[in-house]
Amino acid sequence: MNVAAVAMRHSRAAALIAAALVVGGVMAALALPSGIYPPLQFPRIAIVAHSGTLPPQSMSLIVTRPIEQVVMAVPGVRRVRSRSIRGAAEISAQFDPATDMVTALQMVQNRIAEINGDLPAGTELQIERMTPAIFPVFILSLTGPLPTPDLYDYANFVVKPEIARVPGAGTIEVQASDTREIEVILDPARLTAAGLTVVDVSDALNKENTILPVGRFSESGLQHLTLASGLWKSADDIANAPVKSTNGATIRVSDLGIVTRGAPDRTLLVTGNGRDAVVMSISQQIGANILELKAGVDGVLSSLAKTLPAGIRTSRVYDLAQFVEESIVSVRDAILIGGFLAIVVLLVFLRDWRLTAIAAITLPMAVIPTFVFMWLFGGTINLMSMGGLAVAIGLVIDDAVVVVENIHRRAGEGGSSVVDAVQQLMAPLVSSTLTTVVVFAPLGLLSGVPGQFFRALSLSLSVAVLMSLALSISVVPLMARWATSHHRPTGEMHGWIDRLYGRLLHVMVGRPFAAVVVALLLATLTGALFYQVGTGFFPAADEGGFVLDYLTPAGSALDETDRQVKKIEAIVAATPEVASYSRRTGSELGLFATAQNTGDILVRLKPRNQRNRSADEVISEVRDKVAEATPLVEVEFVQLLQDMLGDLEGNAEPIEVKIFGDDPDRLAELADPVEEMLSKVDGVVDVVGVQSGNPEVTWNIDPIAAGRYGLSAADVSDQLAGNWLGEVATDLRLADRTVPVRVRLPDAFRFDPNNLAQTLIRTPGGKPIPVAAVATMQRANGQGELRRENLRPMAVVSGRLEGRDLGTTVADIRTNLDTLTLPIGYTYEIGGQYQAQAQAFQELLMVFALAVVLVFTILVIQFRAWTPAILILLAAPLSLGGALLLLRLTGTDLNISSAMGLILLVGLVVKNGIMLLDFSEKLHQEGESFESAIAHAGRIRLRPILMTTFCTLFGLLPLALGLGAGAELQKPLALVVIGGLALSTPVTLLAVPGLYAAIRKVGNRQSELTIDDQ
Repeated sequence: MNVAAVAMRHSRAAALIAAALVVGGVMAALALPSGIYPPLQFPRIAIVAHSGTLPPQSMSLIVTRPIEQVVMAVPGVRRVRSRSIRGAAEISAQFDPATDMVTALQMVQNRIAEINGDLPAGTELQIERMTPAIFPVFILSLTGPLPTPDLYDYANFVVKPEIARVPGAGTIEVQASDTREIEVILDPARLTAAGLTVVDVSDALNKENTILPVGRFSESGLQHLTLASGLWKSADDIANAPVKSTNGATIRVSDLGIVTRGAPDRTLLVTGNGRDAVVMSISQQIGANILELKAGVDGVLSSLAKTLPAGIRTSRVYDLAQFVEESIVSVRDAILIGGFLAIVVLLVFLRDWRLTAIAAITLPMAVIPTFVFMWLFGGTINLMSMGGLAVAIGLVIDDAVVVVENIHRRAGEGGSSVVDAVQQLMAPLVSSTLTTVVVFAPLGLLSGVPGQFFRALSLSLSVAVLMSLALSISVVPLMARWATSHHRPTGEMHGWIDRLYGRLLHVMVGRPFAAVVVALLLATLTGALFYQVGTGFFPAADEGGFVLDYLTPAGSALDETDRQVKKIEAIVAATPEVASYSRRTGSELGLFATAQNTGDILVRLKPRNQRNRSADEVISEVRDKVAEATPLVEVEFVQLLQDMLGDLEGNAEPIEVKIFGDDPDRLAELADPVEEMLSKVDGVVDVVGVQSGNPEVTWNIDPIAAGRYGLSAADVSDQLAGNWLGEVATDLRLADRTVPVRVRLPDAFRFDPNNLAQTLIRTPGGKPIPVAAVATMQRANGQGELRRENLRPMAVVSGRLEGRDLGTTVADIRTNLDTLTLPIGYTYEIGGQYQAQAQAFQELLMVFALAVVLVFTILVIQFRAWTPAILILLAAPLSLGGALLLLRLTGTDLNISSAMGLILLVGLVVKNGIMLLDFSEKLHQEGESFESAIAHAGRIRLRPILMTTFCTLFGLLPLALGLGAGAELQKPLALVVIGGLALSTPVTLLAVPGLYAAIRKVGNRQSELTIDDQ
């Protein structure tokens, strides 16, 4: 069917359909949600358990292991990892990528619910499916002249409800060093004299502060509820609360101690820009538009600035929406600049503004309707989908260029009609476009984040390319009919190029074995460069900030950790590129069990136009200064989005050396030489090993001695916890909030180790005895953390990279590990992102092979012969040398993005070969000799091949330069396509015809020999 002829007959309908698609694309673009990445699904569930202050050994035995065992029985689980620290544990369940994670979450929750009664009393569990929604997209810091508890109240009860009403706002977490609490501080001497314990006072307060319904009655037609209330009206009522009555005398709280406003014992420190602050983390609902959420949050903060007390300042420490906005703008600019450069190329070649305008119009007409299909397939506007359009800019114009050039040439020669000119190209146009599209079909086999990333890119790119094909054979001929009516033949502008090409082609066809030599040289070049290009995983992007994770020596007190981290804060504050920062100690971004000697500093850098150094350069300088100022503190530097993706996937570190064995103490010993070795490997930084030496004091209760006093071990433990930790007895109920009421002893008594042995506990008969009478104190150094994978104990040593690729670094690490001798029963394994990289590259190799098979199938269908199909496809591996050379020159790794470019290159390289050999085959069938046909086809197809090649190269140039936020993700892909396509053009124009001639010459000689034999 002649599509161009149909379009000519129904020109109005064709124009209307094209216009409708453009209008629909504009509407879809306005309706699509925006995000940094495509909607991602992660086959991972995390469980975090908190159980008081149990030591790691006890947590691992009675909390972590039971949860691990039931989770491992859930269908689809591939790996279960756990980490137990003091009072907390985190368990990560990795599932098969094909698992329905909503169902998996329900099954995990049900299995854990079955054993919940067997866990220690008071164990708190948080079970979450790992999605980007658990990570914040905004982090705000509130500072001001008010005490921290007051700032927390304003953040929690004023700011948080307002932001929660913004459409798209998800979980909002408020953290502060101190929160409001009412302290009942008891005097130990008065308490002993009264024969009471902290637990007794706590129980009494709990019974006093109550309100209960006690009846109801009807009166005057109204139903009245009857209540009995002992609720306190204010904190002053607590001091008058009765605790005990003896012989008609009432002992009140005020007789035993004081009531004051205070805060819980600090287990968390939060600062903003070096001051006590409240940090608010805001996540995004799944499917929400982050830019609309940003606008809503901005409006709320602007409004609150007029109502909050004077001096309270809200600053942004992290703003993912700004990075999204900048990234989309930079990709948009790359699309516009690339399109403009492609149009300039056309104008230079065609020297006819009408025909150039026709090809130029196809750009928006092909790109804008792509948003309709993104909307239909549930896509979003993100870096990958927009990157696909940016890559497509150099491709969508190709078909229109070929059609316009053929019409231009035929009109200049006084040839046939527009319809005939289009029909002449129909078969090669369809075939060459399909080769570009089919290479993306196997991407559905990619698992994990790489598969989800590039499916979004391939969807937008494929739709745009198919739209350009449809336009080129329908709408473009309509416009070309008008243009040719005004066409004026031009002089030979590129005569010297034609003459040079003709001479070179004559040499290649006349001496075909020269083409064989060239092919062998290119194959050798490709092989040599392959081993010189480094390998990586995801391209690193300058996100405008970074996270500094820190770890002070095992067992460090909160005050000591604070002292050390303040030195790091001072270094960060003195860095000129830093705009703001916040620090947390005892907590981390994401779903983790965090010890008090661990935390992070989230740093926001100034905008790109206000700083001269990249984020990596700033990180490198800060790392060196921190290592000098705090040599005992282990630090890790990572950009937040990379950290988030790693955490969601379960591969947070680029490099992990996992040592497996039975004895945790022996594992810790074996980890020390591995940590030392890893620190000496070139390019490895931020090495973190196993923490040991966590100080513990255990009071071993003598059951016989306790029994003499009528006490059980639980009785002694409860009283000691009340004395040393205090007890939250009840809440003071205010109009819009509740304030916890804690009963405890003075800090001077609780925190003085010299007084611990003299702590008094009460027997059932009311007699006070010192704890030393029933228990003895034992000091020890325990493990800081215990790790397991699939129930096997393990030690982990991790590291990050600076200035070196992942592949060669791991090769060096593996060589060094092979020199280490491990005891029998102990093994090591390299994991982390390297493991994910190995899996992704293995899958990409399979995708590459399938793409080659699909392209070859199309070529065989097109030519109905093996030889031209093989020769055209041969141009792809011969062109890889150009891609690898450009990666080598620019210092770019062979990573997921550049590997994707290699796959795309297979489809692009064959396009020119199809256009050339298809025409030469037709000429040969019409009676021309092979040499004459290939020379004739070369002269005719030279200009369209050069035009499409230069359009693609210049269209990708803005991406290859990597300008703007987020451009680093598509830069390796663009470099590969530019390098490969630049080399493939002379290969297709010269080497392929020469190889074809060589094959024919060999075939002719064999025929002659066969005839002679006969």
